[in-house]
Amino acid sequence: MRGGITNRTKVRDEAMDNTTYIALSRQQALWNQLEVVANNLANVNTTGFKGSDTLFSQYLVKSQSDDRTFTDRVAFTHDFGLVRNLAQGALNYTGNTFDVSVQGQGYFVVQKPDTGNGQTPPQNYYTRAGSFTVNASGQLVTQTGELVLSTTNQPIQIPNDGGTITIQGDGTLISTGNQSPTSTSTPQSTPTTIGKLRVVTFDSERDLKAADGTKFTAGDGQQPIDDPTPKVAQGVLEDSNVNAISEMTRLININRSYADIAKLIDEEHTRIRQTADTFTKQVSA
Repeated sequence: MRGGITNRTKVRDEAMDNTTYIALSRQQALWNQLEVVANNLANVNTTGFKGSDTLFSQYLVKSQSDDRTFTDRVAFTHDFGLVRNLAQGALNYTGNTFDVSVQGQGYFVVQKPDTGNGQTPPQNYYTRAGSFTVNASGQLVTQTGELVLSTTNQPIQIPNDGGTITIQGDGTLISTGNQSPTSTSTPQSTPTTIGKLRVVTFDSERDLKAADGTKFTAGDGQQPIDDPTPKVAQGVLEDSNVNAISEMTRLININRSYADIAKLIDEEHTRIRQTADTFTKQVSA
C-alpha cells in the first residue's frame, strides 16, 4: 500500500507543480511587459520616440504525469521579444530654425565622432528626433552631440555670418548670408546651399536595433537606402507616438493580472501543504 500511496503522491505533486510553473511563467512575462510599458510612459514626451510592446507565444511541454487529467501538453507563457510601433507621431510646430521632422518613412543619419584616441571609430545612428542645434565648431548636431550628416556623408557646417538658414522640403539647407557688394556698403543677401540632410530608409525597419530611446543602429546585413526625395519640414518636431491613456490602461491591467496570479500561487501553495499533511496522516495511520 505504501508503494501505491507514494506513486499517487508523485502524480499529484507533478500536477500541482505544473500549475505553479505555468503561473510563474505568466508572472515573469507580465513583469517584463510592465517594464516595457513603464519605459513607454517615461518617454511619452520624448521627441521621435517609438513605443514598444512585448511578443508572447505558447510554449508547449509534454506532461510527465500518468494521471489521465494531465496527459496533454502543458502550455507555458513565453515572451520572446519586442515589437516596435512604427506609426508616425503627431507633428508639433515649434518654429525653431534647426527643428526638423521627416514626414512618412525615413531616418536622419547622425554620427558619434571618434573620441580622439583612434580606438573608437565613428558610429552611425538613425533617428527621427530632429531637435538639432549648432555646436561650438559651427556643426549641426543632435542634443546629445552626434554630428548630423549630409548626403555626402559629411558633417554640415553652419556659417557664422548672421544670415538666415532655410531648410527646404527635400532637406536642402540654404544660407542667406550677409555680404558687402563692391558698389555700395549696404549688405545684401546671397543665398548659398550649404548641404542637404541625409535621410535613409530600410527594407525592414523592425530589424533596427535600439541604441537608446530615439537612436537606432542597422542590424546584421542591413544597409541604409538613401531617399533622394525625402519630405522634411523645418520648425516642426515629431512627438512620441506613445498614447499615455492607453499605456496607463495597460499598466492597470498588468498590475491586476499580476496580483491575481500571485493570489493563485499562494492558494496553490496552501493546497500543496494541505495535501502533504493529509497524506502524511494517512501513511502514519
